[in-house]
Amino acid sequence: MKTSVKILAIIAGAVGAAALLTRKRADGSSMFDDISEKGRDLGGKIAKYGNQIKDKLMPDKKGPNGENVFSDMYDRHYYIDESDKRIYTES
Repeated sequence: MKTSVKILAIIAGAVGAAALLTRKRADGSSMFDDISEKGRDLGGKIAKYGNQIKDKLMPDKKGPNGENVFSDMYDRHYYIDESDKRIYTES
């Protein structure tokens, strides 16, 4: 009996949180819109800082057309060409 009450309480909490996140404000936006926008902003900042760190660690590494060069988990260097394929470099 206690387990089913806990499960119902969790479900009710999830439904309440979803209702709060998706409730439209007077201007037509919702809290979910704000959270997703902040998440996109954070993702962009993380990508920018990641590129800055990569440029500091591998300043001379660029692809033949100026592409960013990445390092995989085996320390192999590659860049991504126009058809989204990984092209591994010699060094």
